[in-house]
Amino acid sequence: MSPQFVDFNGDGNLDIVAGIFDGSPHVALGDGKTWSQPKSILDKNGARIVLNAFWNFDSKAWDSTDRCDPTGGRPMKGGQPAKGHLTSAIAMDWDRDGDFDLVLGDHRSGYVYLRRNAGSNQKPQFEARNELVMAGDQPMHDPGTVATLRAVDWNRDGLLDLMVSGMGDPYGTKTGGGVAVYLNTGTADDKIAKFGQAISLIAPSKKGAMNNPSRPDSGLHPEAVDFDGDGDLDLLVGGYSMWTPAAKDLTTEQKTEVKKLKADLAEVAAAQKKTMDAIYKATEGLGQDERAAKLKKQFEGVSSEINKLNKTRRELSQRIQKLEPRAQRVSFTWLYENLAKTASGDTTGQR
Repeated sequence: MSPQFVDFNGDGNLDIVAGIFDGSPHVALGDGKTWSQPKSILDKNGARIVLNAFWNFDSKAWDSTDRCDPTGGRPMKGGQPAKGHLTSAIAMDWDRDGDFDLVLGDHRSGYVYLRRNAGSNQKPQFEARNELVMAGDQPMHDPGTVATLRAVDWNRDGLLDLMVSGMGDPYGTKTGGGVAVYLNTGTADDKIAKFGQAISLIAPSKKGAMNNPSRPDSGLHPEAVDFDGDGDLDLLVGGYSMWTPAAKDLTTEQKTEVKKLKADLAEVAAAQKKTMDAIYKATEGLGQDERAAKLKKQFEGVSSEINKLNKTRRELSQRIQKLEPRAQRVSFTWLYENLAKTASGDTTGQR
């Protein structure tokens, strides 16, 4: 998710670092022409770097651990660390020692963590535990849970700041995602990054737009670029916009058509459920490997039927949508032009 192009191993070629949904950071090494298959980034003990929840490739199941929890017990009440699921990661020379450390974003609780590199880019030695990243005297936290992390000199003072965006509620009516920047409050002589409180660049979405999409509402993935060449950084933001189109005044005939289409759609949905129930019933009580093989065989036997039902359902839904528009959720790329007089201001404009 939100890959970063960076020379991770210091060989002069761009690599790709990214957190993915399995709960650990990965790197795809480049040779200047192509990239290798991504591999999990390991700590100095040869273990995967994770938060708590992760996909266990050996047992082929979701697993959990507390071996990477930060010492000290913050930030949850009662001294217990937040339960996390890592999906975002960037490489950043946090302590200015010439090698990349890892900054990790939590999809579950919205906190940001550091994994220090005690080695080098060529021979990384990442520590065994995460550290909480602080913003002032409080842990850095995105209320919409972390979607993207970016290290960027937002105010052009020569120090890397952190830009954090939120996933937000992906489907429902709860608060959506936003984008904030945490300015590095240290000096050029400091050997460790220090950050102030969040400066809101795009406020968390309240959703509920009518008639037309108005902004990215969930899953915000920003990039800071001087899009208009005026010397400050603007934002290109990818994300899902959620809105409700204006209702149409239907004729009597159209209302009758909608009723018929919905009845047909219900029949197709029932047929799909019947087919899937039969498939899963045939695999009840089987072991994991045997069940996987049985499922594959079952799906092969009814693939044409499933494809036909899917096609019919899609066509019916599209016909209903034209007559009776329902709530929309579509991804777009948005440009937010920076209209602030100073880089640390919180005024941005949208174009």
